[in-house]
Amino acid sequence: MVRIYLLLLIAITPALASAQDTWQPYPEHLTQYHYEADTLHRNWEKLTKNLRGPLPTVDSLKADAERWPELYEYTKAHLTKNAAAHPSLTQLSGEELDNQYAEYAEQLRQAWAYLFNGEFRKARDLGLALGPAGYFPGLYAQALYATLIETDPANQKRLLEEVIQRTSEILPMAPDHPMIRFGNAYGKARILENLSATEAMATGYTSDITKDLQELLDENPENIYALVLYAGVQAGIIEKAGSFVGRITFGARKSDVEDLFQKAYEIADNYPGIYYEHARATLKLDDRSSRENAQRYLSEITELTSATAEDELIKNRAAALAETLKAQ
Repeated sequence: MVRIYLLLLIAITPALASAQDTWQPYPEHLTQYHYEADTLHRNWEKLTKNLRGPLPTVDSLKADAERWPELYEYTKAHLTKNAAAHPSLTQLSGEELDNQYAEYAEQLRQAWAYLFNGEFRKARDLGLALGPAGYFPGLYAQALYATLIETDPANQKRLLEEVIQRTSEILPMAPDHPMIRFGNAYGKARILENLSATEAMATGYTSDITKDLQELLDENPENIYALVLYAGVQAGIIEKAGSFVGRITFGARKSDVEDLFQKAYEIADNYPGIYYEHARATLKLDDRSSRENAQRYLSEITELTSATAEDELIKNRAAALAETLKAQ
């Protein structure tokens, strides 16, 4: 009965607009990466900081299927309907997924490899074709593209809205899944950054984001991505609502922003995203020393070694922000 329901759900859910579907490529002048699906295990922990779930393998997929059976049924229905349409997945369209864990895991690793290499469009397309497990690299690639490469605000907003909608669609099937919850919060947080205070309040996103990120950190205090995003969100709340309203209404405090970043440094001080987001948050708080501190964080990024296209894009953004601050 569950499977019939899910098949109907997929059939009636309208296809979301997938980006005006010309995506700008990863810049040629930046460091190029060439990770491959069959050797990803050698670098998985370094690439994910061990917080984007286990490397996709037969065992990890079986464990996920047992933990989130509804999500697994959804995935099987999704592949039955969509696999034949993707050139890399035709071998998954003929049999039950139960008999094809190895092939499915290999395709998931390929989607992750595309993400780490900066082939964001390929990661998104393959990830969405693979269903929920593929949404993690696929939608994260889409969110990174939207925030680090896309220059058109309307395209950026649409891409992030798709991230929110797709994660919202599968969240009821796995309400305790940390990656789905983080992806949903990430899309909302990035949209809020470009809205006025009034527009941001009207979305209703702020309470959702703070609740979800706090819960993720309660469950795993070393979730580096949640720490950095939550610090930036709190700084954004203070910037838009002011210190008093931000504290009373959403519990956002300048001291908490700094505490979150310091915890992040203790866990992964080689992650460029911490320094870049710390600089941006400092500028949002607009203290007397904000520009000087922001420049210091940005200068420290230049000493870090990139491991992925994401790292390289963040360092590129940091360099551009540093130049802007120097010119002011």
